[in-house]
Amino acid sequence: MGQATLLAKLAAERHWTPLAATRAFSKVARELGLPTLTVGERTWQRWCAGRLKGEPRPSSCRVLERMFGQPVRELLAPPMLSSRVPAAVPAAPPGEGAYWTHGAEADSDPSQMFEEIAIVADESARFARSVRRIDEHALDQFDADVERFATDYLRRPVYLTFRRIAQLRDEVFGILDNAHHPLDQQRRLYMIAGRLCALLAHANADLGHPREAETHARTAQICVELTGDNSLRAYIRWVQSNISYWRGDFRSAAEIAHAGRGLAQSGSAMLRLTSQESRALAAARDSDFGNAISAAVDARDRVADDDAEIGVFRFSPGKAAYYASEAFCEIASSVDAANRSLYLAQAKQQAHEALDLLSNDPHEQGSELYAAAASDLAAAHLAAQELDGFAEHLAGVLALPPEHRTVPVIRRVNRMSEQLEEYADTPLARDLREQIALFSAHPATAPELPAGG
Repeated sequence: MGQATLLAKLAAERHWTPLAATRAFSKVARELGLPTLTVGERTWQRWCAGRLKGEPRPSSCRVLERMFGQPVRELLAPPMLSSRVPAAVPAAPPGEGAYWTHGAEADSDPSQMFEEIAIVADESARFARSVRRIDEHALDQFDADVERFATDYLRRPVYLTFRRIAQLRDEVFGILDNAHHPLDQQRRLYMIAGRLCALLAHANADLGHPREAETHARTAQICVELTGDNSLRAYIRWVQSNISYWRGDFRSAAEIAHAGRGLAQSGSAMLRLTSQESRALAAARDSDFGNAISAAVDARDRVADDDAEIGVFRFSPGKAAYYASEAFCEIASSVDAANRSLYLAQAKQQAHEALDLLSNDPHEQGSELYAAAASDLAAAHLAAQELDGFAEHLAGVLALPPEHRTVPVIRRVNRMSEQLEEYADTPLARDLREQIALFSAHPATAPELPAGG
């Protein structure tokens, strides 16, 4: 059994499912004058997993080298053995030329350019907010900044977005502390502060700081009580439920999510809370799981494309699908053999649907979401004792760059590592556990995290 290859890492950075990757392969093949050359999904997965005795045929090698700008021998080797790894390539939709660029553009680092652009935009926004007394224009700029951070949360490393959110929160707190404002302006400022604190709570939880996350969530609740906004209340309840879930307090997580359902003002908010409740009840082996998962499926069918939430404030159907996969996989371990097979089949189907929905969602999705969906698909194969299938789907997860390895992603793969102990006498299981240990040793960097005020 091979190790996850550089090819898997680069494909994961572009958020490609196996289907999306094969489509991109065919597009490049046509550009090279090879219109009949294609590759199947299983072959692509074998390449990503390092399960190839030799190199692909020469024509396929040409296509791979054009797609990624790397020799095939390096693409099919583990990333750590590759002598030169290109700078991160921004993800592009499959079919729109999402492959490595040659020439002068290849010498620039897109991640550094993005950082510089964001810093310059921050400076302009700060000037817009400070050039005069707080008025509608300044408040509009605050709202625009919050929306930008909510979007950045899905496409940038969490710890980088965290710093900007914290800086803006401090600025808003300073305005509230140092001056009196008309009631309508004060309400908007508290709403902005509440949304920023909720984002900080989410970020702290993702970076492994649950106590600080709870502090930010409580501060967000205080702010929202001064605004009466139920949509933010619902989001905060989900954050609090999620903190309990990853702490292992599944019943508390389910109760918090259930209580939040009455606050949902949109299809996305209801989908978030019902999905969270169902996976928490499944983890708690609660008999109410059936009702909860039915409510989540019903909520997914009712999500409108024009929901007002954007970025991380929006709960996508793709994310709901991998929550459902996780729930079915959990509940499968507590039923008889016949029902176990049915639940695991559901878990696989939901994980496949999650990957498909995330790939085709018109709203931008983060690499952590793809990794979570792929992890849940791998977990379902492992629970079904399909070790080869598990290894294939795990390969893409293990290629996730360290800066995107949030606590939920790390916890998922570590849980699977524990389950691999059952196969400890097999070389494949030992190899996979070593790869998981290496993956988990390099989580997303957690900066010094200030608590909520």
